[in-house]
Amino acid sequence: MPEIFNSVLFFVVAIGVLITFHEYGHYWVARRMGVIVLRFSVGFGPVIWRYQPKKSHTEFVVSAIPLGGYVRMLDESQEEVPEQYLPEAFNRQPLYKRSAIVAAGPLANFLLAGILYGLTFMIGTEGLRPVIGTLMENGLAAKSGLMVGDEIRTIDGKSNRSWDEHHFYLLDKIISEEIVVYGVENDNGVRTVGVNFGELEEVDLQSSSIDTVIGMYPATPQIRPIVDRTVPGYPAEAAGLQPGDEIVSINNSPVNSWNDLVGLISQTNERVLNIRFSRGGIDQEVLLEPRIVERNGTRVKQIGIAVNAEQQLRDANATVKLRYGFIESLARGFETMWSTTALTLKMLAGMVTLQQSADSIGGPIAIAEHAGKAAEAGINNYLTFLALLSVSLGILNLLPIPVLDGGHLMFHAYEAISGSPPTERMLIVANQIGLFLLICLMGFAFYNDIARIF
Repeated sequence: MPEIFNSVLFFVVAIGVLITFHEYGHYWVARRMGVIVLRFSVGFGPVIWRYQPKKSHTEFVVSAIPLGGYVRMLDESQEEVPEQYLPEAFNRQPLYKRSAIVAAGPLANFLLAGILYGLTFMIGTEGLRPVIGTLMENGLAAKSGLMVGDEIRTIDGKSNRSWDEHHFYLLDKIISEEIVVYGVENDNGVRTVGVNFGELEEVDLQSSSIDTVIGMYPATPQIRPIVDRTVPGYPAEAAGLQPGDEIVSINNSPVNSWNDLVGLISQTNERVLNIRFSRGGIDQEVLLEPRIVERNGTRVKQIGIAVNAEQQLRDANATVKLRYGFIESLARGFETMWSTTALTLKMLAGMVTLQQSADSIGGPIAIAEHAGKAAEAGINNYLTFLALLSVSLGILNLLPIPVLDGGHLMFHAYEAISGSPPTERMLIVANQIGLFLLICLMGFAFYNDIARIF
């Protein structure tokens, strides 16, 4: 229940922030263009809060359904406009002003994404040192000449200080099937290695990580099976395991690492586990029965303990903290926003041409689940999630589908070319088609959500 509550809470926060920023883009430019805004709404449906400043035409409202928002401007196509306010009506504005107002919403989302990514760089990110620990046999990295022990210093000339520093950049290059030049260093000196992503036969970024696609993994020390905390209500807590206990064996099979522990618990056929652990240098034993839970459609056995892998990696000097100044953080933030946008557009194009699976399209359930997990993982993960979602919202709204901002811009392009706006009949038919397409897209997203659950 707490997980569901957190997911819903952080979903509402995420959607609220993104919608507010998007609609504020429309509102801010409309006011600068001299257009009267009658209502600024976050959400749809019944109004649960409203505020209208004195001597202002604008009513600010929050509505009950937090799945969208809108800015309603003075417009003769919507209502009768008093003569003295006609110069401030949206439909009376020149084409460039109307287009700027419409485009401002999606552009605000891209701006927000750049700022959010910039904040993550200012706060600082912790990552693994960029040292290759494992190479997949016959993987692209091994074939290209990369070696175990190589420290990746540069990627296409860009300074590289952690394993995931150029995550989005590499994703973009993988999809584009381009060559990336790695500058690496080991005990034998410095060299450059070109990796041609065009040599990859199949790329499944939906279910595979970048490391798996390239065929290399970072060097990491073994995580010792030391209990950091027990999960309330699970067998480990009931059996009396405590933070600081180090698991020594399970059913007489030695446990040397956290991976050993997870593997033994998941693979055992025994109903009851005999767990030997060390507490204060003294070995003790407990008997417990693992709980079977479902994770991503798979039934797994758990006893309810967690380790502090991050702290163990820090203690082993296997991580590096990256933090940048204000200017460089913003520069890197907007560079990451651009890479994310390019990557999203390429994946979208791949879906249209059936080269990429559309199974990754998610609806509110998937967004809520990811929001909760990102928030639990820390502020930086949540900010990164918000930035990625903001880019997606910006791109979605620029699609040339009537009822979306991109559809309105399409009508404006028609007006610029033909010299006159679309007829009322054309607008009605186009909006009906657009609404149908939007409902189909939402239905498909909901279907993917339900399919993931069941």
